[in-house]
Amino acid sequence: MSAADIVVMRTESRSKDYRGVLFPLAVLLAWAFASHWHWVNPNLLPSPIAVVTTAQKHLYTGDFWLAVVSSLGRALGGYLIALVLGLTLGVVLGKSRVSNRLGGPLFNAFRQVAPFAWIPLISAWFGGGEATKVVFIATVAFAPVTLNTIEGVQAVAHEQVELGQVFQLSRWRFLRAIAIPAASPRILAGAQLGLITAWLATVGAEFFLNIGPGITMLLVEGRMLGEMDLVLFGIAAIGLIGFGLNVGFNAIESRLLRWRPAVRGT
Repeated sequence: MSAADIVVMRTESRSKDYRGVLFPLAVLLAWAFASHWHWVNPNLLPSPIAVVTTAQKHLYTGDFWLAVVSSLGRALGGYLIALVLGLTLGVVLGKSRVSNRLGGPLFNAFRQVAPFAWIPLISAWFGGGEATKVVFIATVAFAPVTLNTIEGVQAVAHEQVELGQVFQLSRWRFLRAIAIPAASPRILAGAQLGLITAWLATVGAEFFLNIGPGITMLLVEGRMLGEMDLVLFGIAAIGLIGFGLNVGFNAIESRLLRWRPAVRGT
């Protein structure tokens, strides 16, 4: 590949990056014009300046950051529980045909239940405290982690299985040396999806189980007071935190999979 081709590829890549900003910028400009010319009711859709002013007021208070830390603590606590249980069960169901035949139908039935349908049962078992939220988050994030782990382990190439048989590896050494590394891209994809799901479940848990501080309190308070600027600030904060979690996981995934040629090329 020539130097000119490399320059062209980098230019195209940068243009695609800039292209992704155009639509959000257009929406922001339309919002600003609509607010400036009073095309919308400011009580329902306040101006961007009003939202920024509200954001500045809350970003310099300790209550806001306490709410962020509380929400992240719940999300990561439930996510870690789901990650450990999901990886363990996924490897067992993916590697053992007997376990898959026995436990697979039950897991598939579990996946079909709507997440919020678990709230009454979890509330009855764990009361109305903080544990209820963490268990609910773990329950919601458990399914994507487990499912992707099962599919990743089952997708190990036949040649790799034969390699383990040639070297007469034990089941544990085969999992550790061949199956799990080969399935790691799919497993990490499930772990990332589980993290995203855990954050979404955190917002839902705080909204429906209104106990203690949390980022969703901005939405509840704004709705009760009729302050839509506070609601929009809360939505933006939730989105930015979720975006940050996703970016952080992508960085970890790139580091863990740096041995793969595709990742190194990227």
